[in-house]
Amino acid sequence: MSVKSELRKEYKIIRKNVQNKAEKDKLINNYLLNFELFDKCNQLLFYAALDDEVNLDLSVKKALEKEKKVALPVCIDNRGKMQYYYIRSFDDIEVGAFSVREPKVDFCKPLDSFSNAICIVPAIAFDKSGYRLGYGKGYYDRFLSKFNGISIGVSYDECIAQNICADSFDIPVDYIITQSGVLSIKQGGKNG
Repeated sequence: MSVKSELRKEYKIIRKNVQNKAEKDKLINNYLLNFELFDKCNQLLFYAALDDEVNLDLSVKKALEKEKKVALPVCIDNRGKMQYYYIRSFDDIEVGAFSVREPKVDFCKPLDSFSNAICIVPAIAFDKSGYRLGYGKGYYDRFLSKFNGISIGVSYDECIAQNICADSFDIPVDYIITQSGVLSIKQGGKNG
């Protein structure tokens, strides 16, 4: 088994056993909602959380209330391609592939421009250099390699590793938000 596979297995267990998850989700949402970049952007590319991922439904709701353009991803194929679609409310979401909540593609408009956008990135774990440990399918790495906006990883402190053995194709996020605050990867400082 590869080092990444071992880490993936280890951090899935850690994440599944995070204590006080709802309280930590609320803190992470608050840091995101009060982050200066969140307020300044026009478009937010979110994800719809699985049970053990950081739930950002509160941030999605607030972004929609502020009339920002909000989009969620849909996995297009098994080769790592995904497409974002705009949503106007939670009514625009259904359970799709991999039991993931995603936009109703027949109803929602695909995202065609990433101007002034922030992409919120989930992970099983991140390391302190902003590299993510995902599920191994490469969806976010492929997307982030073409995305020229700001990327923000969200995770629990418990799922921040020292090093996750990044590969050459892995793309780090610009910031990580945990229940303890905002970690700026480029400057290496903590704002929170």
